[in-house]
Amino acid sequence: MTDQKTERLLNLTMALLATSRFLSKSEIFRNVAGYSGSTEAIERMFERDKDDLREIGLVIEVAPFDELFDDEVGYRIRSESYALNIGHLTPSERSYASLAATLWRNRMLHSSGHHALLKLSAIEGNGFGDDYGSGLITLENDSPHLEVLWSAIENRTLVHFSYSNPETSNRSLAPYGLSLWHGIWYVVGMDVIKNDIRVFRLSRIVSSIDSDPIKGSFDIPKDFAMKDYLVMLQERPPVLCHALIRVGRCNTLRMQGVVESVDAEWDRIEFAHQEEKVSELLWFGGDLILQTPEPMREALITLLKAKLATRNSSEIRSPGGDHE
Repeated sequence: MTDQKTERLLNLTMALLATSRFLSKSEIFRNVAGYSGSTEAIERMFERDKDDLREIGLVIEVAPFDELFDDEVGYRIRSESYALNIGHLTPSERSYASLAATLWRNRMLHSSGHHALLKLSAIEGNGFGDDYGSGLITLENDSPHLEVLWSAIENRTLVHFSYSNPETSNRSLAPYGLSLWHGIWYVVGMDVIKNDIRVFRLSRIVSSIDSDPIKGSFDIPKDFAMKDYLVMLQERPPVLCHALIRVGRCNTLRMQGVVESVDAEWDRIEFAHQEEKVSELLWFGGDLILQTPEPMREALITLLKAKLATRNSSEIRSPGGDHE
């Protein structure tokens, strides 16, 4: 199962669990991130997704969308009907399951997430535990961000926070939707100050989120579709990179490119990489020397210098040292 499908299944489950009524297909396709393509392709995707959720024990209820007419059905999942029947998971799927359990455990669904983790840890070979997933996929924000935003969407209350992108500014938002998109949490809503619908990445919220006490202060437009705004965040095509990598190291990168030998210490590699993800190359440390493209090389050097400066500053301030 691909990361995109796992992410879409998580979003679909959240939508069907959160609703108090049956959702029509058109509502699901408009609001759940991940459904795109032709009508026929989306229909097939949805049918497969329903089968996948049922296979892991989720009971999807089906009933007429409108009580007066039975020509269109709706869907929902009752929280009390949830049952855990999980089979073999790939590392990527275990990461998403851990992310979801972390979200549940961190006060949004109280003890449910903790119980889910205990069940997962009892499955031989899955390796779950309270610390599982810390090296794979973790929530980019403290859980109060998700909790406050979730509540604000339900209660239709305005929220206020400081946002860095890259300069820090104060924002007031009428939140319309919250979703996971390519492994990152986003909230979409009406920016009160700019009077426009904007997308905010939760990891860039640099303050606590204050919520107005007045409920029902805004309405979510009927034609609002969460994924219409998330699609605009699609990553740019990767660029071709050239680098030197130490012999016998950087194995994950080697699988992504074309490698040729240089000498006993170094190999040369040609690979494609997203410019906005240049920081990931720091993972390889001194085993990688990026040569081209020049803008990415300069950005990588800047990031490395900033990390070294931060580390040196931390060492100077560490307790028990000789420095004040």
